[in-house]
Amino acid sequence: MFSFSHIAIIFLIALLVFGPEKLPEVARTVGKALADFRRASMDFRRVIEDEFAEIERQSREKQAQAQKQALEASTGAPAPAVAASSTPTSALPAAAAPAGADAAVSPPAGSVPGTIAHEPAVPSAAESSAAPPATPADGHPA
Repeated sequence: MFSFSHIAIIFLIALLVFGPEKLPEVARTVGKALADFRRASMDFRRVIEDEFAEIERQSREKQAQAQKQALEASTGAPAPAVAASSTPTSALPAAAAPAGADAAVSPPAGSVPGTIAHEPAVPSAAESSAAPPATPADGHPA
């Protein structure tokens, strides 16, 4: 930005170039031009932000439509209509999650929404009876 000394030097040069009679006119014209420029730049910024918001809204609608189609394909029944901006995908119940989604995204049944579910440190019976981890083909443990 300009310091006071820079502005004083610019004012003195403008006073010498335009003279004391025309300086108020020039200052008014410059002020109006700056106000018009600010207004135009604010309008431009608003138009750009509106366009980005529209693109984002269309993207959310496409994602909601894809989730609805995936739900219909996995259940075989038509899914209820969901508004595109009603809930984020992480807040959907487990039945509304798209096919192939991670189970970690949906909370366990019976949990309170907004709380963190703590996993048990020991594996369940189904996990412990699973096949042992595979070793490399040459027979050496990993």
